[in-house]
This record gives sequence, structure tokens and C-alpha cells, in this order.
Amino acid sequence: MRVAIVQAGAVDESLALCDLAGELGAAGHDVGLVLEAQERDFDGAVARLRPDVVFVQAAFMGERWLRRVLPRLPDGAPTVLVGTAATFDPDLVLRVGAWGALQGELDDSGPALLAALDGGSLDAVPGLVRPDGRGGTTTVPWGDPPGDFDARPLPDRALYFDRYPVLGRFPWKRFNTGRGCVHSCGFCYLPGLRENYGGASAAVRRKSVGRVIAEVQAVRARWPLTHIHFADDLFAPRRAWLEELAERFPREVGVPFSCNTSPETITEKNAVLLGIAGARVVGIGVETGTERNRNELLGRPTKDEAIRKAASRLKAQGVRLLTFNMIANPGETVEDAIATVRLNQELGTDFPRVNLAYPAPGSHLEDLMAARGMAPIAPDAHERSDWRAWCAEGDPVPYEVLARLFRLAVRRGLSESVLRRLMTRIPDARWLLPLVLYDASVEMRWSGVPLWEALRYGWRVGPPNRRVTYHESLP
Repeated sequence: MRVAIVQAGAVDESLALCDLAGELGAAGHDVGLVLEAQERDFDGAVARLRPDVVFVQAAFMGERWLRRVLPRLPDGAPTVLVGTAATFDPDLVLRVGAWGALQGELDDSGPALLAALDGGSLDAVPGLVRPDGRGGTTTVPWGDPPGDFDARPLPDRALYFDRYPVLGRFPWKRFNTGRGCVHSCGFCYLPGLRENYGGASAAVRRKSVGRVIAEVQAVRARWPLTHIHFADDLFAPRRAWLEELAERFPREVGVPFSCNTSPETITEKNAVLLGIAGARVVGIGVETGTERNRNELLGRPTKDEAIRKAASRLKAQGVRLLTFNMIANPGETVEDAIATVRLNQELGTDFPRVNLAYPAPGSHLEDLMAARGMAPIAPDAHERSDWRAWCAEGDPVPYEVLARLFRLAVRRGLSESVLRRLMTRIPDARWLLPLVLYDASVEMRWSGVPLWEALRYGWRVGPPNRRVTYHESLP
């Protein structure tokens, strides 16, 4: 069958869709990708693929885009929503008028759907959501999560890199070494994913080191590759795996990388192994600057001391520190948000990142908002480029101002008194929009690629704050 995959833009390059395309291609299907923002004639680009079925990215914060795009797709080809919103909000199918949706990871359900459309039974497609004709939906049970990644076809990275050469030429590329996480953070989609899989796969499902190296070498054989980012939710939970990576990766690949993990995994030995393996930047979740809020509001019982030790151990190995932070959580005060800046300053964070809290559908954060009497956020209330403190109690503007100032405040050591003054005197965070240039310069240094390469890439694909695809298992 001929398959079209449709996404909003190149900044949302999805490893999950590369995995899906690899599976479909190995099964004999013809797969093509169209990114709306990169096409002068989007309608014609999709039509020229002559698709028998169209997979459409349906991520959190993308419902308005879906409403604009679905009517432009070819008649007669089923439109199948995939991604985070499709997984956790089955009524999305009804609201946007799609043929159906696939919930969960797509490795097995994607090929099963095409087999069903070619004469099989739709009841055999795990996670398939369809309108029931009575104003509701029906969902096929999910089954087991995909596993044994070593036995699966290699991801089809040409899906993006051949059609859009600017992506292939960019020497920084994303990979993953597995899926899943041991944590159950209240803002994350993974607890809900595990629950829908019947509680299975609480731990990380890991690829072998050999499989990881094979994926990297397959990409390097065709496209430039000087820097790697491993996009796992949790990169280093097992010592034995990391020991093998440290022994083989420098010798067989020899490309520096960045990765994300949790402070609890950064033991003294693991920090040494990460440095030997080639880690140049490691990201950890700080989330918020107070232990109480981290535990009670976000469901992340990580101690401040664990964060401090992780930062110190990484820096001792010459590994630079990236932190993930969230402010304007339900129940959080302005003082709490400032404490998050203060902790990052203490850590000496090289690359601080911050998000304004947003409640993913079905998450603990959404439940927390309801428990505190806060109105729910309509699924189509905003675009992905919105910069709003959705979960703030009281005036949201101080949090929005602090979010704009966050990188500068951490890296330049702005005092609490200066921050309070700016947060109370600046009436609109849009006044600080020029700071995106500073933020961009910090991000460029994190990636490690030359300035001109980063500028060319950013000009073509758009700003990273518009990204909705951070997940290694869902588009």
C-alpha cells in the first residue's frame, strides 16, 4: 500500500515515525512524508503520493492545526491520527473528523492496520480508535508494548533526510537507545502509557549496544554526523549496559553525544562511564527548586542533594550540565519559581531550560488543577507557539516574565531582588521577546555544531520552542 505521513514541520522530526516507516517498508509498503511548513504546495505534495492511507501527527497542542489540515487531504484515503493527543484523547477523532486513530506505540499497530485495510479485520489492530456511529468511539485493546528492538528493521531515517535535505545535511542528529522510564512524574505521558498497556513495561526497554551502534553507523554512512543526541527519557539506568557502551562507542563510533537521564542514575561510576563513552552534555530533571513541590505537585520524589551530587559528578568528568525546569505549576508561588532559578544558579547549570507547566490530558497535573478548582484547558485553546502560564494561580504574568528571563537569570546570576523587580514591573512578557536571540545562542552552544550550520538549520525548520515531538516512542 501507499502510505503518506503528514506533520506540521521539520522541527517535529519523529524517531517514532522513522521506526514506523522502517516497519512498513520492510513489509513492502511505500511510505512518503510531507511536512506542511516545508512545502509551497502542501496539497499537491500529498496528492502526488497517491496515498491509500494517511497517518497524521496528532500531538498535544496541535488540534487547531489538525482542523486546518485534515480537510486538505485527499478524499478516499483514511486519515489516521497518531501521537500523544491521539493516544490520550480518543474523542479527538470525533472533534476533528478523522477516520480513526492509533493509540500507543506504532511498531506493531501500524503494520496491523494496513493488513486490516487490505482485507483483514480491524478488530485485530491494537489500539485502534474508530467512531462508533452513535456519537462515541470504540477502542481495540492495546495488547503488549513493542519489544525486542534488535530483531526489528532499522529505522527509516531517509523518510526525513532524503525528502528534506536540510535535515540530512545538519550534522547533529537524534537517536534513542530504548524506551520507557522508571519514574512516574505527574507531568509526563509515560505513566498513562504504561497504564493503558496494562501496567506492563514499567522499566526501560533497552536496545543492545550493538543495535545502537548499527543505527548510528547506518546514518553516518549516508549523511553528515558530528554530534549525536540520545533522546531517551532515561539514558543510563543500568551499569552493565553503560560499561559496554563506554568500551565500544568511542572505538566503533567516536562521535560526541548528549543525553537525558535522572539525577538518581548519576552515581560516581556512571558519571565516569558517561565521560569515557563520549558524553559532552547530560540533561537532568530539576523540575522545580523545592523538594516539597517536586514531590507533592509533580510526583517526582528527587531530593535536592541528589541533584547537587549529580551535577557535581558530571562536572568533575568535564561533562556540561543541562537542566529541565517547570514553573507556574498548580499551587506554586512566585517565591517557589524564584527558588528554581536559585537552585540552578547553585548547580552552575550550563544550559538551563524552562517550560511553563502544561497539563497533558489525563495526567496528574490535570487532576491537580481540577482538585484545586481550576478550570480545565480546552484542547484547542491555543497554538503550539503560545507562551502562557496555563496552570498559574493568580496573575500569570510574573511567571511568564520569569520564563523569558530564566536562561539569562541563571547564567548571569541575576539576584532575587532584581528578578522580583522585573517580574512586578514588566506588564507583558512579550516585551522580553528579543531575549529569544540570547536563548538561541545558548542552544547553539549546547548542540556543539558550528554557528553557520545552526543558523541555516534554524532558518529552515523554525524555532525549537514550537516543537511538540519530544517523545522517543510516540510521534
